[in-house]
Amino acid sequence: MLLRPCNLFLGRRYNSQNWSGALDSTSNLCRAAAGDSVAFARVVKAEQARVFGFLGRMGLDAVTSEDIAQEAFLRVWRSAKSFDPRLGAASTWILTIARNLALGHLGAAARRRENFDEDEVLQAPCGAPRPDAVLEEKQRRARLAAALERLAPTERSLLAASYDEGLDLAAIAHLEGCSPGAAKLRLHRARLKLKQILETDDG
Repeated sequence: MLLRPCNLFLGRRYNSQNWSGALDSTSNLCRAAAGDSVAFARVVKAEQARVFGFLGRMGLDAVTSEDIAQEAFLRVWRSAKSFDPRLGAASTWILTIARNLALGHLGAAARRRENFDEDEVLQAPCGAPRPDAVLEEKQRRARLAAALERLAPTERSLLAASYDEGLDLAAIAHLEGCSPGAAKLRLHRARLKLKQILETDDG
């Protein structure tokens, strides 16, 4: 069973420790491709929080995120031999698998006209901040979540990759399956659309 971190949807950017972890995941995934289950367990431990957070930012609730994350890591294990470290880091490859599963789920859900409850993808921060700070943060998150829900799943994926994961254009392009130039244009359009939605809501 994957662990559910308490700061699942808080968002974060890479620091030096994150990059070190990404390198470790890449080397461990290469060992997992040779059948090393211990190395694969290290990959899961290192990447599960990132996958959970990414799926949450794509608009999936916690339960669905866990289900898709489980399936994503199962596919990672089964397809480990197809991973090529020359094409990118293991973390990006894993996010690509999770992203594709999420897009498939969201597409099916849209066809069934299911509505997602935005409160399910929002979780209070760890610790015990002041009540007024909690309320303000909850309102900010609710406003942002409502705006994100009005974006296409692919647009949410782009923003999550850029803002939450701190991926550069090359990594985002690999994740999205396009050129860096196309990734830059798509990201710009997604940012502009989100900004317009937030400004319209404020007005």
